[in-house]
Amino acid sequence: MTHRHRLIIWGPGDMGGRALRTALRSPDFDVVGVKVFSPHKHGRDIGELVGLPPVGITATTSKAEILALEADCVVHTPTTPALVQGADADVLDLLESGKNVVSAASYHNPAMPTWLSETRSPLEVLRTVSRMRVTGNAFGPQLPTALSALRTLMRVVDSRPARFARPVLDRLAASVVDRAIPRRASGDRLQAACLRGGVSLHGTGLHPGLMVEQLLLRLAGLLDEVSEVGFLEVGDLSAAPDGMWGGLASLGFGMPLGAVDSDHAIALMQHFYFDAVLANVAHALFGVGADRVRVERHVYPVPARVRVEAGGSVIEPGSVGAIHMTYRGYLGDRLFMTNAECWHVGAGNAHFGSDHPRSASGGHVITLAGSPARIELRNELDDETSSGDWAAVTDISVKAMLDVVPELCAAPPGVATPDLSPRFRPEAA
Repeated sequence: MTHRHRLIIWGPGDMGGRALRTALRSPDFDVVGVKVFSPHKHGRDIGELVGLPPVGITATTSKAEILALEADCVVHTPTTPALVQGADADVLDLLESGKNVVSAASYHNPAMPTWLSETRSPLEVLRTVSRMRVTGNAFGPQLPTALSALRTLMRVVDSRPARFARPVLDRLAASVVDRAIPRRASGDRLQAACLRGGVSLHGTGLHPGLMVEQLLLRLAGLLDEVSEVGFLEVGDLSAAPDGMWGGLASLGFGMPLGAVDSDHAIALMQHFYFDAVLANVAHALFGVGADRVRVERHVYPVPARVRVEAGGSVIEPGSVGAIHMTYRGYLGDRLFMTNAECWHVGAGNAHFGSDHPRSASGGHVITLAGSPARIELRNELDDETSSGDWAAVTDISVKAMLDVVPELCAAPPGVATPDLSPRFRPEAA
């Protein structure tokens, strides 16, 4: 008889809700707990939360109740803004309580530091967040107040008298920064938590996860030598869930063009995903550690051409209708990978760059330059038949997370990454 893995679903929003519904219907899993964040979901039957018959287990807002449960794995699907609101502390506690964790929100390569890593000095982080632009309400009403305080502190730091007391200012910055936007846990700390709990941690999904760490890197195995790779994702967000990132305005859509640049919150937050992708590629193709990888970002808005109503937002012509985000990975001065995301709202506002899919519905382009050939792989949705259903993206990510649960639970303790080595089985007679 196949072992049924006991699961906890952490954060049953759009993605977590789909994971919960799938797991409840699967013969491979027993859902033993669900961590919710909305008071109106507390105490509700977890089956009824996702439109299924009651199963006799109630959701809870209590982290202590979740930590006390006996479970094999936690499917971790918090909102992305939660990553700057202390989500790492929850994951550390889950790991130390003896629960494996698979996450779509982060941990694709915890060894890769970002602008918010705890290995960065508080003053470095302060300098970055003091320039952050925030639109919408994804981060809650407290963030604008916190940013105002951080900018005031930054002016003090940059004043001439303050330069003679840098160690004192660094300690002051640490207390202020970590209250406003807690720094992300280092890979070493996450690894130590895995070892203490005797469990593993893994991040996966459509991208990061399947598209680059599985598909692109497997294609790289066809080449004798790889010099540079690229990944481009184009998508129409008009059908995205209203709550994703706190709404389209939080991403910058519908805002004046001047509100979105490389210091916008969306530009900084994407580092938590794409820095990990770049580090994974650098290690897999060139055998170097995350400490050797340098990332540069360039984010710019594209004006809307048509008026679109979507996700509770109205995109007027001339406001931000598309956003192009580019994250380039360097080893020294050598460019080894470009990861680009181009999102738009409504087919009439699609931004077609020279190398983009020609479908307004979206698609992907993978390129590998090397020897003995150059490889280009494209997938483009058919504008005439595509329903624009954003659920497909979510469902693929949910499947990636649930599929990895058995192997993650059987893996040695530690942060787990994909194994691309060939594996074989005997052919059935």
